[in-house]
Amino acid sequence: MSLPVTDDATPAPSHVGGQGSDLVLLHGLGGTWEVWKPVIPGLEARHRVIALTLPGHYGGPDYRGDGDASVAGLADQLIETLRAQSITQAHVAGNSLGGWLAIELARRGFARSVTAFSPAGGWRSDDDYRAISIRFRIAYALIGVILFVATLFSNSTWLRKVLTKQTMEHGERLSAADFLGALKAMAKTRIFRALLRTMGRDGPVAPLDPGRVPVRVAWGGCDAVIPYRRYGELFGERIVGVEETTVEGVGHVPMLDEPARVTASILDVTTRVDAAAVHGAAA
Repeated sequence: MSLPVTDDATPAPSHVGGQGSDLVLLHGLGGTWEVWKPVIPGLEARHRVIALTLPGHYGGPDYRGDGDASVAGLADQLIETLRAQSITQAHVAGNSLGGWLAIELARRGFARSVTAFSPAGGWRSDDDYRAISIRFRIAYALIGVILFVATLFSNSTWLRKVLTKQTMEHGERLSAADFLGALKAMAKTRIFRALLRTMGRDGPVAPLDPGRVPVRVAWGGCDAVIPYRRYGELFGERIVGVEETTVEGVGHVPMLDEPARVTASILDVTTRVDAAAVHGAAA
């Protein structure tokens, strides 16, 4: 889910604002950077925030890798994009696909810290992957019909809550424009099907020893999209030193349900890393 623009204009490909150490924000499959809007003001009080729309997504750049889009290809293109902006290292926070990408940026030596909310990539078997990917494929196949119906009844808070119940606990809090824009963002995700193919081919997340880079995996306590017991436990086994936490009372996209808790979770990690860097420089 994303919080899109409130008119027919294509959303900007990124947002940059605030002061402090760099913090990159990465959204999930079918979204845009605007999913982070509820938490950006709190994060910009401590960081220079770079929120990006992923390649192949609505308003984002084209995917430039060879063949079908892949998680590895997206990670490489993100690093190339950020380095072109003279950003060689940064804190990284991501949700769902963005959480998996945050872990991949740590693997590539880019991330100073990782906060991953309900990251994708944690299935144990082909059956587990098919169980989740088929739901995404069906949703994408029906998105045109869903968008048409939602447009007719967009002022219904009940409808917004029902149609977002898989991704958030409080869909009724979305405005009609935000709700319709979120559906439009998914409909215009150009690499949706290709990425589902390659994730099943290449995944799940590979083992990682991030060294001194802290990795926090924070799961939504009410996540109905990729529930922790089936899709989260693998991260504790494959990432050395990972810190696992739960954000209670939120769904798969916690920034929309409880932005204050998400902000606090990210800042808890980044503040410790920045403080240690200052202490080390002064020693």
